[in-house]
This record gives sequence, structure tokens and C-alpha cells, in this order.
Amino acid sequence: MTIAAAIDIGSNSVHVLVADLDPAGSLVTLLDGNLQLGLGLMVDAQGRLGAVARRAAVAAVADFALLADDMGAYPILLMGTQPLRRALDRSLLRREIRDALGLELVVLSHDQEAALTLLGVTGGRRVAAPLLVMDVGGGSSEAILIAPGADPVVGVVAVGSLRLSASVVSHDPPTAVEIAELRARAAGLMAGMPAGSPASGIVSGGSGTNVSRLLGRERTTRVTLEDLATGLALLQSSAAADLCLATGLTERRVRQLAAGIALVEALMLRYGLSVTEVSDAGLREGAVLAAERLGGAWLAGLRGLLDG
Repeated sequence: MTIAAAIDIGSNSVHVLVADLDPAGSLVTLLDGNLQLGLGLMVDAQGRLGAVARRAAVAAVADFALLADDMGAYPILLMGTQPLRRALDRSLLRREIRDALGLELVVLSHDQEAALTLLGVTGGRRVAAPLLVMDVGGGSSEAILIAPGADPVVGVVAVGSLRLSASVVSHDPPTAVEIAELRARAAGLMAGMPAGSPASGIVSGGSGTNVSRLLGRERTTRVTLEDLATGLALLQSSAAADLCLATGLTERRVRQLAAGIALVEALMLRYGLSVTEVSDAGLREGAVLAAERLGGAWLAGLRGLLDG
């Protein structure tokens, strides 16, 4: 395998990654795109996607799969995360995608999603010291603890930035009371995460990179607890539309960012970290690496790639 693609259907967006594997075994990103559909809120409201949302999801996957195919990608891996774990009509979506595109949709468990994120963030390399990987999505949040010679331990809460924001924030910008409530709820959620003493942390994806963008920094700049507090203060002081113009983030992302920051902050405090690295890589990179190493058994054999 040289060029491969991974598409995932999440609470906020449908994402695509097309990547090439260089001779050293590292991924080189050729395409990284997304289309925001907001499927998580639909499932929260009615327990299912519904026909209109399913058609939109099929169309998004079709567009991304065509782009990937034109770039010579094989295989094209298709995954669903939190909204599809809860959607009563996920089997209908799976059948509609199979009939229209010939692709098999795999709905990942929390443990599978966490394992793929860990694989993507580390590039498949063994860790040299205890590490915490934080993955705050729209609909759920995972904490993955890994140490040399040990199997990964996964902690999950079925609340992400989209769901937490929707339950607390009703003002633009969010009020001081709403920010305080986000922090309090996030701390309560993360109190039940598994015990551990990581030497370092990595936050995967938008809840990390978007903080850097909010603060006018390069996307993967490391983030401190003070940076997170600064970000929350900025979100509290400026309307979403103004921050969109200043940062290039979409309004949906800006409106959820205070909740995402609160969840990352709570995880860092839970594990005694004052600073964390930020990675662009995550679930999709992990899936491509797993497919390169395991072929068609990329999911069934995943745990073996991570065993200590």
C-alpha cells in the first residue's frame, strides 16, 4: 500500500484523509478535508438520523470517496463514531452506503476509536514514558493511557464539545456563568476517568489545534493551562462572528470551542499536566497505518499493534 484513504462520520462533520506512506513508514497527507453536517445534534434530538440526514451523509461520503479514488487511494476505509453508535437507523445508513458506493461502513466502539487515535498520534511507535492521549470530539471524549510494557487503558465519557456546549451555552459570546458551568461539568465528567500518572500528554485534533488558531499560533503549538484560560477569556469577550473573521474557524467550531477547552482543561487537571502537546493526527491516520500493517484485518488485529 502506498496511498490510502480514511473517511469518518462524526458528530460535527464527515472527514476525509488521503495519505501516502513514505519509505520511512511515516504518513504524508495529500488531502485533509471535512464537511460539517451536525449529525450529533440530530441524533440527540430524535434518536436517529432520518432520511434527509442519511442522504446528506451518503452524498458527503460519495464526494470524498470519488476524490480519494481519483488520487489512486486504496483501500478507502469508512468509519462511524459517536452519532452512529447511538443512531437507531445506522443499519439503514450502512446499507444505503453499500448499495450506492460499494463501501462498508464500520461503526467503531469507543475502545476501537481510542486505539486508532493512539496509533495515529504516535505514528505506531512504542512510547518511551507514560503518556496520556486526549481525544475530545463533538459527541464523546476519550482518554488513552499508555506506558512502556503495558496495554493501553481507555476512559470514555459520552459527552464532547458539541453535546456539552448545547446543554450549557445559550449566549454569544458565552457568559461568565456559562463558562464556569462548562468547567464544573467537565471536571465532574473527568473525575471518573481511570487512574494514571502520565509523564506527558497529547491532545488530538481540533480541540487542540483550534485553541492554537484561536490564540493566533501555529496549529500544533503546545498548550498550557494558562493558554486554555486565555482562550476561554477570549471566547467570553468576543462574538463568534468576530472570532471567525480573526481566526478562519467556522462559527460552529467557535461556538463549541469553550466546551472543548473546558474538557481538555479538566483532563489535564485530572492527570496533573500543566502543558500538553498538540497533534494534527488522530483517528484517520491511525486507520491508514493499521490498514498498511494489517491489510484487511486492520480492525480485527488492531489491539495487537498496541499490546505492551
